[in-house]
Amino acid sequence: MLYNWIRDTFSEDAALWIGTLGGFLITFFLLLRPFKFLPKDGGKRVETPDGKTVVINEKSNGKTTGTGLVFITVFLLLSVLFLPFSMEMVFNILLMALMMVTGYLDDASTTPWGELLKGILDLVIAIAAVVVFLCYNSSDVIIFGTPFHFPPVLYGILGVAMIWGSVNVTNCSDGVDGLCGSVSVVSLIGYFGIFQNVMPTYARMGILLCGVLVAYLCFNWHPSKVLMGDAGSRTIGFMLALLAMHSGHPLIILLMSLVFIFDGGIGLIKLALLRVFHWNPFSRILTPFHDHMRKRWKMPIRSIPLVFGALQVVFCLMAWLIFI
Repeated sequence: MLYNWIRDTFSEDAALWIGTLGGFLITFFLLLRPFKFLPKDGGKRVETPDGKTVVINEKSNGKTTGTGLVFITVFLLLSVLFLPFSMEMVFNILLMALMMVTGYLDDASTTPWGELLKGILDLVIAIAAVVVFLCYNSSDVIIFGTPFHFPPVLYGILGVAMIWGSVNVTNCSDGVDGLCGSVSVVSLIGYFGIFQNVMPTYARMGILLCGVLVAYLCFNWHPSKVLMGDAGSRTIGFMLALLAMHSGHPLIILLMSLVFIFDGGIGLIKLALLRVFHWNPFSRILTPFHDHMRKRWKMPIRSIPLVFGALQVVFCLMAWLIFI
Protein backbone atom coordinates (compact mmCIF):
# COMPACT_ATOMS: atom_id res chain seq x y z
CA MET A 1 0.00 0.00 0.00
CA LEU A 2 1.06 3.59 -0.61
CA TYR A 3 0.89 4.40 3.09
CA ASN A 4 3.28 1.56 3.99
CA TRP A 5 5.77 2.60 1.31
CA ILE A 6 5.80 6.27 2.42
CA ARG A 7 6.03 5.29 6.09
CA ASP A 8 8.94 2.91 5.48
CA THR A 9 10.73 5.26 3.07
CA PHE A 10 10.15 8.53 4.89
CA SER A 11 7.93 8.57 7.98
CA GLU A 12 4.34 8.26 9.16
CA ASP A 13 4.13 12.05 9.39
CA ALA A 14 5.21 12.33 5.76
CA ALA A 15 2.25 10.17 4.70
CA LEU A 16 -0.11 12.51 6.57
CA TRP A 17 1.23 15.75 5.14
CA ILE A 18 1.57 14.42 1.59
CA GLY A 19 -2.03 13.21 1.76
CA THR A 20 -3.25 16.51 3.23
CA LEU A 21 -1.46 18.63 0.62
CA GLY A 22 -2.64 16.30 -2.13
CA GLY A 23 -6.21 16.57 -0.87
CA PHE A 24 -6.03 20.35 -0.92
CA LEU A 25 -4.64 20.51 -4.46
CA ILE A 26 -6.99 17.90 -5.94
CA THR A 27 -10.08 19.48 -4.34
CA PHE A 28 -9.01 22.99 -5.34
CA PHE A 29 -8.65 22.10 -9.01
CA LEU A 30 -11.84 20.05 -9.06
CA LEU A 31 -13.81 23.00 -7.64
CA LEU A 32 -12.30 25.56 -10.03
CA ARG A 33 -14.83 24.35 -12.56
CA PRO A 34 -17.45 22.30 -10.70
CA PHE A 35 -18.89 19.29 -12.48
CA LYS A 36 -21.94 20.16 -14.57
CA PHE A 37 -23.99 17.33 -13.10
CA LEU A 38 -23.92 18.92 -9.64
CA PRO A 39 -27.27 20.52 -8.73
CA LYS A 40 -27.98 24.23 -8.48
CA ASP A 41 -29.12 25.65 -5.16
CA GLY A 42 -32.12 27.86 -4.40
CA GLY A 43 -35.81 27.86 -5.08
CA LYS A 44 -36.72 24.88 -2.93
CA ARG A 45 -40.05 25.10 -1.18
CA VAL A 46 -40.46 23.82 2.35
CA GLU A 47 -43.28 23.77 4.88
CA THR A 48 -42.64 25.63 8.14
CA PRO A 49 -43.85 24.27 11.52
CA ASP A 50 -46.87 26.61 11.38
CA GLY A 51 -48.00 25.15 8.05
CA LYS A 52 -46.77 27.90 5.69
CA THR A 53 -44.90 27.12 2.48
CA VAL A 54 -41.82 29.26 1.91
CA VAL A 55 -38.98 29.39 -0.59
CA ILE A 56 -35.56 28.84 0.94
CA ASN A 57 -32.08 29.87 -0.20
CA GLU A 58 -33.31 32.46 -2.69
CA LYS A 59 -30.07 34.45 -2.46
CA SER A 60 -28.00 31.38 -3.31
CA ASN A 61 -30.21 30.50 -6.25
CA GLY A 62 -28.07 29.30 -9.14
CA LYS A 63 -24.97 28.45 -7.12
CA THR A 64 -23.52 24.97 -7.47
CA THR A 65 -24.36 22.88 -4.44
CA GLY A 66 -23.69 19.31 -3.41
CA THR A 67 -19.92 19.85 -3.78
CA GLY A 68 -19.57 17.78 -0.62
CA LEU A 69 -19.88 14.85 -3.04
CA VAL A 70 -16.58 15.99 -4.57
CA PHE A 71 -14.45 16.84 -1.55
CA ILE A 72 -15.76 14.04 0.67
CA THR A 73 -15.01 11.52 -2.10
CA VAL A 74 -11.47 12.90 -2.34
CA PHE A 75 -11.14 12.72 1.45
CA LEU A 76 -12.32 9.10 1.62
CA LEU A 77 -10.00 8.00 -1.17
CA LEU A 78 -7.06 9.71 0.54
CA SER A 79 -7.97 7.96 3.79
CA VAL A 80 -7.63 4.62 2.01
CA LEU A 81 -4.26 5.58 0.52
CA PHE A 82 -2.58 7.49 3.36
CA LEU A 83 -3.80 5.83 6.55
CA PRO A 84 -3.09 2.39 8.06
CA PHE A 85 -5.47 -0.28 6.81
CA SER A 86 -7.97 -1.87 9.18
CA MET A 87 -11.39 -3.42 8.70
CA GLU A 88 -12.88 -0.94 11.16
CA MET A 89 -11.57 1.92 9.02
CA VAL A 90 -13.03 0.31 5.90
CA PHE A 91 -16.46 0.02 7.50
CA ASN A 92 -16.37 3.64 8.69
CA ILE A 93 -15.31 4.86 5.25
CA LEU A 94 -18.24 2.97 3.72
CA LEU A 95 -20.65 4.48 6.25
CA MET A 96 -19.34 7.99 5.54
CA ALA A 97 -19.75 7.32 1.83
CA LEU A 98 -23.34 6.27 2.48
CA MET A 99 -23.95 9.42 4.53
CA MET A 100 -22.48 11.49 1.70
CA VAL A 101 -24.62 9.83 -0.98
CA THR A 102 -27.88 10.19 0.97
CA GLY A 103 -27.05 13.84 1.56
CA TYR A 104 -26.26 14.37 -2.11
CA LEU A 105 -29.52 12.78 -3.23
CA ASP A 106 -31.34 15.26 -1.01
CA ASP A 107 -29.26 18.11 -2.50
CA ALA A 108 -30.16 16.99 -6.02
CA SER A 109 -33.87 16.61 -5.27
CA THR A 110 -36.18 19.37 -6.55
CA THR A 111 -37.96 19.30 -3.18
CA PRO A 112 -36.16 18.56 0.12
CA TRP A 113 -36.65 15.09 1.52
CA GLY A 114 -39.09 14.80 4.39
CA GLU A 115 -37.85 14.92 7.95
CA LEU A 116 -39.05 11.38 8.59
CA LEU A 117 -37.09 9.87 5.71
CA LYS A 118 -33.89 11.73 6.58
CA GLY A 119 -34.34 10.88 10.25
CA ILE A 120 -34.70 7.17 9.50
CA LEU A 121 -31.65 7.16 7.22
CA ASP A 122 -29.59 8.96 9.86
CA LEU A 123 -30.76 6.49 12.50
CA VAL A 124 -29.84 3.45 10.40
CA ILE A 125 -26.36 4.79 9.64
CA ALA A 126 -25.83 5.81 13.28
CA ILE A 127 -26.81 2.34 14.51
CA ALA A 128 -24.44 0.72 12.02
CA ALA A 129 -21.62 3.04 13.11
CA VAL A 130 -22.08 2.22 16.79
CA VAL A 131 -22.21 -1.53 16.05
CA VAL A 132 -18.93 -1.23 14.12
CA PHE A 133 -17.38 0.75 16.98
CA LEU A 134 -18.41 -1.77 19.64
CA CYS A 135 -17.12 -4.67 17.54
CA TYR A 136 -13.60 -3.22 17.62
CA ASN A 137 -13.55 -1.08 20.79
CA SER A 138 -14.65 -1.33 24.40
CA SER A 139 -17.51 0.61 25.92
CA ASP A 140 -15.23 2.11 28.56
CA VAL A 141 -15.27 5.90 28.73
CA ILE A 142 -13.46 8.58 30.71
CA ILE A 143 -15.54 11.33 32.27
CA PHE A 144 -13.61 14.17 33.92
CA GLY A 145 -10.61 11.94 34.42
CA THR A 146 -12.54 9.02 35.93
CA PRO A 147 -12.93 5.78 33.91
CA PHE A 148 -16.39 4.26 33.67
CA HIS A 149 -17.60 1.05 32.09
CA PHE A 150 -20.88 1.44 30.23
CA PRO A 151 -22.89 -1.67 29.34
CA PRO A 152 -22.65 -2.05 25.54
CA VAL A 153 -26.40 -1.60 25.10
CA LEU A 154 -26.42 1.67 27.05
CA TYR A 155 -23.30 2.88 25.23
CA GLY A 156 -24.95 1.97 21.95
CA ILE A 157 -28.09 3.99 22.70
CA LEU A 158 -26.09 7.04 23.78
CA GLY A 159 -23.71 6.65 20.84
CA VAL A 160 -26.55 6.55 18.32
CA ALA A 161 -28.05 9.68 19.89
CA MET A 162 -24.69 11.46 19.73
CA ILE A 163 -24.08 10.60 16.07
CA TRP A 164 -27.63 11.54 15.07
CA GLY A 165 -27.40 14.82 16.96
CA SER A 166 -23.96 15.69 15.57
CA VAL A 167 -25.08 15.05 11.99
CA ASN A 168 -28.16 17.22 12.34
CA VAL A 169 -26.73 20.20 14.23
CA THR A 170 -23.80 20.37 11.80
CA ASN A 171 -26.20 20.22 8.88
CA CYS A 172 -28.38 22.98 10.36
CA SER A 173 -25.35 25.24 10.78
CA ASP A 174 -24.48 25.14 7.09
CA GLY A 175 -26.38 28.26 6.11
CA VAL A 176 -23.79 31.04 5.94
CA ASP A 177 -20.78 31.21 3.63
CA GLY A 178 -17.71 29.77 5.30
CA LEU A 179 -19.35 28.89 8.61
CA CYS A 180 -19.56 25.10 8.56
CA GLY A 181 -16.20 24.64 6.84
CA SER A 182 -14.19 26.98 9.04
CA VAL A 183 -15.64 25.79 12.37
CA SER A 184 -15.14 22.17 11.29
CA VAL A 185 -11.46 22.83 10.51
CA VAL A 186 -10.95 24.31 13.99
CA SER A 187 -12.60 21.30 15.66
CA LEU A 188 -10.68 18.76 13.57
CA ILE A 189 -7.35 20.43 14.34
CA GLY A 190 -8.39 20.49 18.00
CA TYR A 191 -9.01 16.73 18.03
CA PHE A 192 -5.63 16.16 16.40
CA GLY A 193 -3.80 18.39 18.88
CA ILE A 194 -5.42 16.80 21.91
CA PHE A 195 -5.74 13.14 20.91
CA GLN A 196 -3.10 12.37 18.27
CA ASN A 197 -1.43 9.96 20.69
CA VAL A 198 -4.71 8.38 21.84
CA MET A 199 -6.27 7.75 18.43
CA PRO A 200 -3.48 8.44 15.90
CA THR A 201 -5.28 7.01 12.88
CA TYR A 202 -8.56 8.85 13.36
CA ALA A 203 -6.87 12.08 14.45
CA ARG A 204 -4.87 11.98 11.22
CA MET A 205 -8.02 11.21 9.30
CA GLY A 206 -9.40 14.48 10.65
CA ILE A 207 -6.38 16.36 9.27
CA LEU A 208 -6.95 14.81 5.83
CA LEU A 209 -10.50 16.18 6.01
CA CYS A 210 -9.05 19.59 6.91
CA GLY A 211 -7.04 19.58 3.70
CA VAL A 212 -10.08 19.24 1.44
CA LEU A 213 -12.14 21.62 3.58
CA VAL A 214 -9.56 24.41 3.29
CA ALA A 215 -9.66 23.99 -0.50
CA TYR A 216 -13.47 24.14 -0.37
CA LEU A 217 -13.33 27.31 1.74
CA CYS A 218 -11.35 29.01 -1.04
CA PHE A 219 -14.60 28.95 -3.04
CA ASN A 220 -17.11 29.12 -0.20
CA TRP A 221 -15.94 32.26 1.60
CA HIS A 222 -18.38 35.13 1.10
CA PRO A 223 -19.40 35.75 -1.62
CA SER A 224 -19.40 32.01 -2.21
CA LYS A 225 -19.30 30.30 -5.58
CA VAL A 226 -20.10 26.79 -4.38
CA LEU A 227 -21.95 25.18 -1.46
CA MET A 228 -21.24 21.84 0.21
CA GLY A 229 -24.88 20.85 0.69
CA ASP A 230 -26.01 17.97 2.85
CA ALA A 231 -23.45 15.72 1.17
CA GLY A 232 -20.74 17.62 3.00
CA SER A 233 -22.26 18.88 6.24
CA ARG A 234 -23.88 15.61 7.26
CA THR A 235 -20.67 13.65 6.66
CA ILE A 236 -18.65 16.20 8.64
CA GLY A 237 -21.08 15.83 11.55
CA PHE A 238 -20.66 12.06 11.39
CA MET A 239 -16.86 12.41 11.44
CA LEU A 240 -16.91 14.73 14.46
CA ALA A 241 -19.01 12.23 16.42
CA LEU A 242 -16.70 9.39 15.37
CA LEU A 243 -13.70 11.32 16.70
CA ALA A 244 -15.43 11.95 20.03
CA MET A 245 -16.16 8.23 20.42
CA HIS A 246 -12.62 7.13 19.54
CA SER A 247 -11.09 9.69 21.89
CA GLY A 248 -12.46 7.76 24.85
CA HIS A 249 -13.95 11.05 26.12
CA PRO A 250 -17.33 11.13 24.34
CA LEU A 251 -18.55 14.09 26.40
CA ILE A 252 -15.84 16.19 24.79
CA ILE A 253 -18.14 16.66 21.82
CA LEU A 254 -20.11 19.10 23.98
CA LEU A 255 -17.14 21.47 23.68
CA MET A 256 -15.55 20.39 20.41
CA SER A 257 -18.85 20.89 18.56
CA LEU A 258 -20.34 23.54 20.84
CA VAL A 259 -20.73 26.13 18.06
CA PHE A 260 -22.72 23.63 15.99
CA ILE A 261 -24.73 22.49 19.01
CA PHE A 262 -25.67 26.08 19.84
CA ASP A 263 -26.22 27.34 16.31
CA GLY A 264 -28.09 24.37 14.88
CA GLY A 265 -29.36 22.82 18.11
CA ILE A 266 -31.63 25.74 18.99
CA GLY A 267 -33.50 25.21 15.74
CA LEU A 268 -33.94 21.49 16.40
CA ILE A 269 -35.22 22.13 19.93
CA LYS A 270 -37.56 24.83 18.62
CA LEU A 271 -38.95 22.51 15.96
CA ALA A 272 -39.41 19.63 18.42
CA LEU A 273 -41.27 21.81 20.92
CA LEU A 274 -43.53 23.17 18.19
CA ARG A 275 -44.33 19.75 16.79
CA VAL A 276 -44.86 17.97 20.10
CA PHE A 277 -46.17 20.65 22.47
CA HIS A 278 -47.17 23.44 20.07
CA TRP A 279 -45.01 25.70 22.23
CA ASN A 280 -42.33 28.06 21.02
CA PRO A 281 -40.19 29.61 23.78
CA PHE A 282 -37.77 30.91 21.13
CA SER A 283 -40.32 32.90 19.14
CA ARG A 284 -38.10 36.00 19.20
CA ILE A 285 -34.99 34.13 18.07
CA LEU A 286 -34.42 33.26 14.44
CA THR A 287 -32.96 29.81 13.93
CA PRO A 288 -30.37 28.64 13.13
CA PHE A 289 -28.82 31.35 15.27
CA HIS A 290 -26.59 32.57 12.44
CA ASP A 291 -29.81 33.82 10.80
CA HIS A 292 -30.55 35.84 13.93
CA MET A 293 -27.07 37.36 13.79
CA ARG A 294 -27.43 38.16 10.11
CA LYS A 295 -30.99 39.49 10.03
CA ARG A 296 -31.65 40.87 13.52
CA TRP A 297 -28.16 41.96 14.53
CA LYS A 298 -27.26 43.03 10.96
CA MET A 299 -23.87 41.34 11.29
CA PRO A 300 -21.91 41.13 8.00
CA ILE A 301 -21.86 37.62 6.58
CA ARG A 302 -18.06 37.60 6.48
CA SER A 303 -17.94 38.27 10.23
CA ILE A 304 -20.16 35.36 11.32
CA PRO A 305 -17.73 32.50 10.55
CA LEU A 306 -14.90 34.56 12.08
CA VAL A 307 -16.85 35.03 15.32
CA PHE A 308 -17.95 31.41 15.52
CA GLY A 309 -14.50 30.18 14.51
CA ALA A 310 -12.86 32.21 17.25
CA LEU A 311 -15.37 30.89 19.78
CA GLN A 312 -14.65 27.32 18.69
CA VAL A 313 -10.92 27.91 19.22
CA VAL A 314 -11.73 28.95 22.81
CA PHE A 315 -13.92 25.87 23.31
CA CYS A 316 -11.15 23.59 22.01
CA LEU A 317 -8.68 25.14 24.45
CA MET A 318 -11.20 24.59 27.25
CA ALA A 319 -11.54 20.97 26.18
CA TRP A 320 -7.77 20.55 26.29
CA LEU A 321 -7.66 21.97 29.82
CA ILE A 322 -10.63 19.97 31.13
CA PHE A 323 -10.24 16.57 29.50
CA ILE A 324 -6.47 16.12 29.47
